[in-house]
Amino acid sequence: MLQRLSRLSPKWWLALILLALGGLLALIEQRNIPLPAPPPTAESGEPDYYLEDAKLTRFDAAGNAYQRLATPRLTHTPIDDVTRLESPDARLVDDRGRVWFASADTGRLGANANPLTLSGNAQLEAPGEGWRINSEVLIYDADDNHAWSESDAVLRKFQQRVRGDRFDAWLNTGRLQLNGNVRGHHPTIDEDSGT
Repeated sequence: MLQRLSRLSPKWWLALILLALGGLLALIEQRNIPLPAPPPTAESGEPDYYLEDAKLTRFDAAGNAYQRLATPRLTHTPIDDVTRLESPDARLVDDRGRVWFASADTGRLGANANPLTLSGNAQLEAPGEGWRINSEVLIYDADDNHAWSESDAVLRKFQQRVRGDRFDAWLNTGRLQLNGNVRGHHPTIDEDSGT
C-alpha cells in the first residue's frame, strides 16, 4: 500500500493536499459561527431563561389583549421574578380599546408581570389624543391603567411643549397631570391641521 502511495503522481498529491486543506478550512469556518451570548448574571441571580426577538401579549379574564411587548431580548431571573427587556416597544390598551404606545432603552417587568418600568428615553404616546410625553423613567401599572414618572417630563401636543418635575397619566380617562415647576411654550395652533 505504501508503494502505491509513493507512486502517485505529483498532481494526485496536490489534489489530496488541497482536499485536506479544504476540509480543515470548512471545519474552522464552522467553529467561528457566533452563538448568542449568555445573559449576564447579577446580584438578582442566574437567569433561568432568555429570549431573543420576543413578542409578549397579556390577556384579561375575557380573553382581550390589553398589553403587548416586543423586545429584541428579554431575560428572566427567578430569584426576584423580574423580566428585563432591551429596547422594549409596548402597546397598552385602555378600557375603551384605545391603543397607547410606550418605548424606552430598557424595561423591567416586576413580579407577576406588573408594573412595567421603562428607563432611558422613556416615551408614552396617545395617538388618539395627539400628545406624547417623554421622561427618563416611566412606570405603568396595568391593573390601574396608570402611568407615572417621578423624573422630569416633557409633554408635547402639536407645537406646544410643557415641562414638569413629574407626571401622572390615567389611560382609561385620558387624563394627564404635570406637577412641580411646570412651565410651557404654547404657540397659536390650528388643532384641525396640527400646525
